[in-house]
Amino acid sequence: MTARAALLAALIAGTPAGAQGTGTALPGSVLPGMTVPTAVPATSVVLLDGQKLTVSVAFAPGSGDAPYPPAVPFSKTSPAYYPASGDARNIHLSVQSALSSAALVLRAHVVTVPGQPALPLDRIEYSVNGAPFVPSTALQVIGLLPTTGAATFEIVLRLRLEGDEPAGRSQAVLSWSVEAR
Repeated sequence: MTARAALLAALIAGTPAGAQGTGTALPGSVLPGMTVPTAVPATSVVLLDGQKLTVSVAFAPGSGDAPYPPAVPFSKTSPAYYPASGDARNIHLSVQSALSSAALVLRAHVVTVPGQPALPLDRIEYSVNGAPFVPSTALQVIGLLPTTGAATFEIVLRLRLEGDEPAGRSQAVLSWSVEAR
């Protein structure tokens, strides 16, 4: 199917342009046997030059599969780990840039609750494309884009607890953008 036909099919079906999939023809479709792209899952995002992806991430130890407190004591040398809550746990980020030399940049800050100490930012960790987890900082380069300007990043988020952080639900705002390097 040509790109023009795929775009037309997406418009007719009400599917976002650029969404990929292997859907089947809809009853009464314009061209019999033509496949219609399926919608992109909520955790999949395309990021272009000048755009920013901002996600509010929440961590609620004990609310999912991992019990809180953990069965064994945890500390700085033996931390406990908890996944992010909701759709922000795993992010499939496709990046496209026209810049000759670009990088994917992460900006992060913790959301504070009045009267409660803030969670240290480095307790929020991320892994990119299966690499080891890295502590977050206020500003950091996540990855360099190849000269083609297109790359895909699989980002997984987690919370590292060492026993000295404030109890309860923790939140942070994470923003990714494509910037010239």
